[in-house]
Amino acid sequence: MNDSFSKEVAIRALLKTKGYEFDHHHHWWVREWSTNNGQEKVLEVAAKGDNGEWQKMMMKPDGYLFYTETIREEIEE
Repeated sequence: MNDSFSKEVAIRALLKTKGYEFDHHHHWWVREWSTNNGQEKVLEVAAKGDNGEWQKMMMKPDGYLFYTETIREEIEE
């Protein structure tokens, strides 16, 4: 098994253990956060870009993106 494949498997396994689910429609991993007794919701998304790097994004359910960062070594909580 080559290093890039094993890293990919490890990242996907880590995402699953952190509560992310794969969204086949958007081709990304997502988990939902809520606050104010469920009145406000935020999606935390992890997606592999065309350049091969993973991005972590925070967005509203309507798609409004308000935070993004490149994930270098691991998916952080």
